[in-house]
Amino acid sequence: MEKNQVFEGIIKNLQELDVVQSDISMLELAIYQKKIENLKEEKLHEIRQYFEQQSQYFNQNSYDYQDEIDKNVEQYKVQIDKLINVYDKLYVRTFKIMQNSINNQKISISNIITLTRKIKEENLPEKDIQNYEKIINACAQKKLNYSVIINECKARIKWCIENVQKDIKDVFVGKTTELKVYKENVFNKIKEKILNLIFGKVRFQRVLDEYETEYIKSLKAKNNSRVLGVIIVIEGIEKQFEQVKEQISNIYNEATQS
Repeated sequence: MEKNQVFEGIIKNLQELDVVQSDISMLELAIYQKKIENLKEEKLHEIRQYFEQQSQYFNQNSYDYQDEIDKNVEQYKVQIDKLINVYDKLYVRTFKIMQNSINNQKISISNIITLTRKIKEENLPEKDIQNYEKIINACAQKKLNYSVIINECKARIKWCIENVQKDIKDVFVGKTTELKVYKENVFNKIKEKILNLIFGKVRFQRVLDEYETEYIKSLKAKNNSRVLGVIIVIEGIEKQFEQVKEQISNIYNEATQS
């Protein structure tokens, strides 16, 4: 009776651990998503500030150009979303691989408990005991082998969280630092102000046009390079997981059939 209680306690602990791990995973995912969403909003705010400041510099009302500004901001947003989405795919795919590995560990532990109970509680022939012990050892080894995948997945998720923020900051550099400045000279200030009163509309329109034709084009090329890099990482992880999973299965089969 005491042995049964021990086994039942272990199984109950595994079930409770499953709930705790699920809660932790959901919390970590929520934190990750919140960080990225905040960073995205910060970048979108920066670009709107850039257009607002440029319009003021050229003596223009940004409201009169709202459609063009919105169009540029939307193209900017599309590129941010493209980068975030591919990192989300990496995060989710890696998490699923990790969860699959954890589940396989739980199955191994459950099998160990079941077979150990059989050996201790049932009057088995020596040959069956030896076979069960062989399977128990193989299950224990399988659990250890899946730990390698789990640790790799944790490292990849950490890399994902850190790198998506780094890439967003590197690719989507705020243009507020590119505002036109004139020499700290009274004559130049007056001259620039007069020119903007006369040609401000043309100058600001040029800013909007060049942003779309030059900056967005350059941004897309740089962003596509980062996106492709993440896609390669995803494909590499999936390929590596399938290979390691097959190796673990082969090791288990060899151990139980030898």
